[in-house]
Amino acid sequence: MHLAHHTHDDVGWLKTVDEYFSGVNNNIQRVEVQLILDEVIPELVNDPAKRFSYVEMKFFTMWWKNQSE
Repeated sequence: MHLAHHTHDDVGWLKTVDEYFSGVNNNIQRVEVQLILDEVIPELVNDPAKRFSYVEMKFFTMWWKNQSE
């Protein structure tokens, strides 16, 4: 079996970009994009064989700007 790890988070579909990113207004849709990236990145660092595809560059840019050196 081959699992293709990926995500699909529409920028501004049902909530604002900031709401999707931070996870507020979960009564509209339950998603916290920041948490997805916070959780997947350490897994990728710990296992170089793992791969993850992410296409929503707006969310990635928001997440990246909050990272330390």
